[in-house]
Amino acid sequence: MRLEETSVQVVQLPLSTPFRTSLRQVTAVEDVRVTLVAESGVKGVGSASPTAAITGESTQGIAAAIEDYILPLLRQTDLEDRNQAYQTVQKALQHNSSAKAAVDIALHDLYAREDGVSLLRHLGGSPGPLPTDATVSLADPEAMERQALSLTAQGFSQLKIKLGGKDGQDRARVRRIREAAGPGVRLWVDPNQAWSVRETLRHAEAIAPYDVEFIEQPLPARDLEGMAEVRRLSALPICADEAVYGPDDLRRVMDLRAADILNVKLMKAGGLTQAALLLSWAHAGGMMLMVGSMMEGPASVSAAAALAQAFHCPYVDLDAGYFLQNAKAAGGIGYDRGMIHFPAGPGLGIIWDGAEGGLA
Repeated sequence: MRLEETSVQVVQLPLSTPFRTSLRQVTAVEDVRVTLVAESGVKGVGSASPTAAITGESTQGIAAAIEDYILPLLRQTDLEDRNQAYQTVQKALQHNSSAKAAVDIALHDLYAREDGVSLLRHLGGSPGPLPTDATVSLADPEAMERQALSLTAQGFSQLKIKLGGKDGQDRARVRRIREAAGPGVRLWVDPNQAWSVRETLRHAEAIAPYDVEFIEQPLPARDLEGMAEVRRLSALPICADEAVYGPDDLRRVMDLRAADILNVKLMKAGGLTQAALLLSWAHAGGMMLMVGSMMEGPASVSAAAALAQAFHCPYVDLDAGYFLQNAKAAGGIGYDRGMIHFPAGPGLGIIWDGAEGGLA
């Protein structure tokens, strides 16, 4: 069985509210959408969204990598050998993890639809609601307090607080959110690589009294020795995010004991195939598991949610789909008061709107 037809389209997805971190501000998501059609007529869809500050990829670069490198090789591949098809995507070119993720997700969707099962079942997961956090974007403390109150009123009981404002107010941000949200809301903080070792240790001690569960990627991604020092001395557990893209990164983090928790994202890992490998290795090494996403479209976030459910991840950061003003697609996961609900149909259960999504 081979591919009969393919399509790559770029769609703009406006956000309902601006998303701001110490690295960037986003008001819309550019979704690079892939549709694969097998000779049998079965279709699979996947997508990727660029986060140049993290993966180094642009929208144009993702589309070019898919069209010029990955799809030409995949068209020559016998899809009956599923492992070979997945590996063809990974070996098509160096780096370009988001481009690989879009096609890898589409392949998983195609195979799940061919088997007549949901992607969640295809990955070995069981139906049921999945709790996710919601992100409080970086702003002044008063504005972040208002965001937090709005999100808890919408039913979210887990909040990720973006820090790294470089204005001396990070402790105040956490304090105001804890006091406003109350003791029943779980809090995580993420400065997105904005702190030094000394700053991280100082901030960890300052915010620990507010029952913060962990600090995500406080140091620059390549400072693993600094991360190891922070983990050894910090008053709070440390989560690795941008420090880990693939197996080699994870091995170094584990060898140095540089993190307690691993946040796996499909855009960093290159899709579900590699992400599942990272989660398995991290779990075997005694790390706690988290699945997250960048600001992305509905297909990739739905795929990540299925992976998180299949691995019983205690930490889930998949609110990106919730903040899309218009997903320009039907189906996929849904949100209800801080819980993700999965579609019952085959594959991702996603259909692109009109011609914008290509062939689906």
